[in-house]
Amino acid sequence: MNAKRILYIAAVVLEAAALTGAYIIHYFTKRKLGMVRYVNFKNMSWERDYPVEILTTVCAAAAVVLTVLILLAFLKRRRELTGLTAAMNAAMVVLTALYAGYALGCSKEVMADYYFISGLFLLAAAVQIVKTGLSTFALGRRKEKGSEE
Repeated sequence: MNAKRILYIAAVVLEAAALTGAYIIHYFTKRKLGMVRYVNFKNMSWERDYPVEILTTVCAAAAVVLTVLILLAFLKRRRELTGLTAAMNAAMVVLTALYAGYALGCSKEVMADYYFISGLFLLAAAVQIVKTGLSTFALGRRKEKGSEE
């Protein structure tokens, strides 16, 4: 396997791990009191040490802006890009919408595990944005007939 394929698989595994981790944290926060105590403790310490609300809003805005820019670049050059790049753009839009909707629509008062899950959703969306950006701008060109890479 070449290096591009290995990095792509590693990025997909990282995305899947982030989304699975978000589900696991949410599952155990609902069912185990010790997890709720730990999550509440971390929420209080993060709120004390960092401007969490501002960081959440800035990260959501940055993810949306990057998604729109990459999507516009894809739409401008879609004839010369592969079908995988189109699928990656669709996944990027879905993950960014998931993160931005969750980060801006929920709060710590609604869900105790809000900071953990929003961080993991941000990780998954950021990995997808980087993958799609690389594919759109550098790696996702169609092979021309008769040429070998």
